[in-house]
Amino acid sequence: MAKSDENGGKKTVTITFDGDREFHYIPGQTVSDLLKEAVAAFGVTVNPHTMALFMQDGIELLTLDESIKAAGVKAGDVLILRPSAVRGG
Repeated sequence: MAKSDENGGKKTVTITFDGDREFHYIPGQTVSDLLKEAVAAFGVTVNPHTMALFMQDGIELLTLDESIKAAGVKAGDVLILRPSAVRGG
């Protein structure tokens, strides 16, 4: 399922929240950027500041200013959007 776009080295991940959506990203893009994009795409309006991205193994991507690549996310990965275990209300 690994996908890579020939245009500018963009990669694709699937994020699940209320259904699945594919998101294109550049490996140097920050986790925060991808999180904001997912929150907007899924229309999260109640406490969006508490949302976080998780790997399928349950590990939360805590360092929002690190690159997606540095966080260990790879093209084709499935991430989960859900409330953070750390950033409560």
